[in-house]
Amino acid sequence: MSLKKPAKPAETRAWVPSHITGFFAAHRRDDPLHSGSIGCGLCLSLGATTIIESAPKIRNTEIVLNGMVSDAPVSRFVVEKLARGPVRARTVLEMPFGAGFGASGAGALGCAYALNAHFDLGLTADQAACFAHEAEVRNGTGLGDVIAQNTGGLVVRLMPGGPGIGRIDRIPVPLLPVDYVVRGPISTKDVLSDQNAMSSVNKAGVVALKELLKRPTLQNFMQLSRAFTVQSGLASDWARDAIEAVEAAGGMASMIMLGDAVFAFGGAEALKGFGEVHTTTISQRGANLD
Repeated sequence: MSLKKPAKPAETRAWVPSHITGFFAAHRRDDPLHSGSIGCGLCLSLGATTIIESAPKIRNTEIVLNGMVSDAPVSRFVVEKLARGPVRARTVLEMPFGAGFGASGAGALGCAYALNAHFDLGLTADQAACFAHEAEVRNGTGLGDVIAQNTGGLVVRLMPGGPGIGRIDRIPVPLLPVDYVVRGPISTKDVLSDQNAMSSVNKAGVVALKELLKRPTLQNFMQLSRAFTVQSGLASDWARDAIEAVEAAGGMASMIMLGDAVFAFGGAEALKGFGEVHTTTISQRGANLD
């Protein structure tokens, strides 16, 4: 008995969690797939849903972000690599854009997963995700979000590189609520290209990872992220004040890398003095077809 190939769906959708980094150190190589970062960060249930649609009426590829046609160079790179004809790629981002939540990586990774399924490309999860990682590296928008978003949870990036090349592990954590306040964006591209700034960042990030591996717990991650915030020289006065207010209220907080934003466990009342407080949860699942 032969099995019939299922009919091609009119559209295919994928979901990707957001990702916030507590500390990191950048590693660049000539090959984008061997470039990346070490460090540690959390995947959050704030997600990005990407829908891929192809039809005879679609003559030119179109990228749509939150209902608006966009150049979206990171997602477009993935679409141009994987699409087997013109498509409409629609991504709805639940996370803030440009504030360290891995929005560009989420959009690109969602495109990679959805295109792989839509065109029956036969790529594994890591193989598909590598296209999103390469897109981020080439566009200077990130180094370690995609490999974490491909996995979910509290992800430790042990060796740099794209999914399947870099090495990661996870720290088991429950589905805890996470509070955050966003003041504004920080240009990831500007920071990553500033050699003086990155010298301090990388030194602090290497130390933090070594200390985390001695005691891989959520509490130690938060303490080391907080220390990295100061030692890296990236924290604004606003972020420092917000972190100290949360700590005075008995919570744990740190800056989101790279954004002028703070995340916390506990102490939400103290955060209210620094902007609108939002609450999400840790996401235990990584990218998947929705």
